[in-house]
Amino acid sequence: MEHFLPVLGRLHPMLLHLPIGALFALALWEGVSWKQGGGVAPRLIVLFSAATAVIGAATGWILHREDGYGGGDLLEWHERLGVATALFALLAAWFHRQGKVGAYRKTLGATLLVLIPAGHFGAEMTHGAGFVLEPLTKKQQSASEKPGNGEELEADTLVMANFTDHVAPFLERKCNSCHGAKKQKGELRLDSQEAILSGGDTGPAILAGDLDQSELFFRMTLDLDDEDRMPPEHKRQPTEAEFALIETWILAGAPFEESFPMGDGLALPTEESQLEEDTLEPAAPEAIQNLRDHLIHVQTVSSATQELYVDFAAPSETIGNREVLKFLGPLHRHVAELSLARTKVSDKVMERLGDMPRIRRLDLRGTKVSDSGLSEFIENPTLQELILAQTQVSDASLAILDTLPALQKVWVWETDITPEALSDFRKRNPSIEIDAGDSSESSSLETEEEIVLTSDAPSVDAPQEVDGSLTSLTPTNQTCPVSGSPIDPAFTILYEGQAIGFCCPNCPKKFWDNPAEFLAKLQ
Repeated sequence: MEHFLPVLGRLHPMLLHLPIGALFALALWEGVSWKQGGGVAPRLIVLFSAATAVIGAATGWILHREDGYGGGDLLEWHERLGVATALFALLAAWFHRQGKVGAYRKTLGATLLVLIPAGHFGAEMTHGAGFVLEPLTKKQQSASEKPGNGEELEADTLVMANFTDHVAPFLERKCNSCHGAKKQKGELRLDSQEAILSGGDTGPAILAGDLDQSELFFRMTLDLDDEDRMPPEHKRQPTEAEFALIETWILAGAPFEESFPMGDGLALPTEESQLEEDTLEPAAPEAIQNLRDHLIHVQTVSSATQELYVDFAAPSETIGNREVLKFLGPLHRHVAELSLARTKVSDKVMERLGDMPRIRRLDLRGTKVSDSGLSEFIENPTLQELILAQTQVSDASLAILDTLPALQKVWVWETDITPEALSDFRKRNPSIEIDAGDSSESSSLETEEEIVLTSDAPSVDAPQEVDGSLTSLTPTNQTCPVSGSPIDPAFTILYEGQAIGFCCPNCPKKFWDNPAEFLAKLQ
């Protein structure tokens, strides 16, 4: 029963037209009959009108009880007047049954007087404030802008917006990666009018004219670190112009067809503002240093874009889902090339990776990632190279790869993908280079230099030839320039012809990051 009642409530938009038509038709009947001195309408018609009024009010009351509907003024008055309409209709039917014609017709008139504002408030909830008189208002505005008496009148320069050209593109940029055709978190889609009005687990995404009861706007205005914030902290956030657009749209009644004014001082999001938003500032130095302190390789792919290449190879044995999310969280928008080869990550981390807006190359070799995790990359627009070798993916993953428009190369050897499925995939995607280890053209992902074993390696103290001259590797310093501790000759490097000793293997790495800072301490 608890699941059946919401279905009844959602029939309200369809059923509410029955009492409107029935009561107005009954009033017309009684008006003509009174004028001509005739009798009252048949009892069946009166009872039908009263019954539909009760059904309309009841379904509306049930719909209001659903999560996502609140106590906005429009909604409250619409509900109260709807209930009053049902009560007056029942009272009119009772007078009709008692044969009290005068009382019946007067009560029927009162029913219509209540029904009209109830319907008006319902229309404003659905179509926005001023919906009925909007054509007249536009006509008056148009007339006021025409020149008169040989002089041009100064027109109000209103910035107009609409759903198709402005609101829908915002939702596509900031929301639909999680609430669109690809996935529907919280059972919510925001890629069509029907989906927006249907809502998700928490009810409708918007309530026309009511910001407080519009879940979409409420989530947008939560603190950035709130777990319910939308978009989440790691994603691109709405600009001031986009906030103003959504706020104004909802207050205007959330129209899907008609245009609405932005108001004084408010501007629409522009292509230039989007380009500025997409321009990356350099990654936070402390986030970069945090990776290096944990032996994670990170470097800038291009200084022009500030995009990063990150490789977890060195500490791979200690890297799992939690560590990846922790280290990459502040760099989410910067990562373009990422290697998680041989780490302990699983499908749980893939959702966050799939949201990376610039990811082009992803190495998952030797991880526990499966078809389920790879599904987070469905329709990813940027991924070009994907290494799935030695993972748990199967034939099902090939259907996911079919959806990647930018994919150029994929490695799938030592997986559960069958030769037959791979053959079909190659026929469907002749432009994608596929390395399954089954052809002579297969190339190594990486190679190591040949190890040469020799007893001819010089000792630490042996002189080395540098720029044509022999230089001793005997340290010239007794104190480590990084830590200030006594040196250990085993940790000696050659820098610009000078042998510099350190106390441990970590200090040379810090020295190479900024030699000038530590050279001064050797003076």
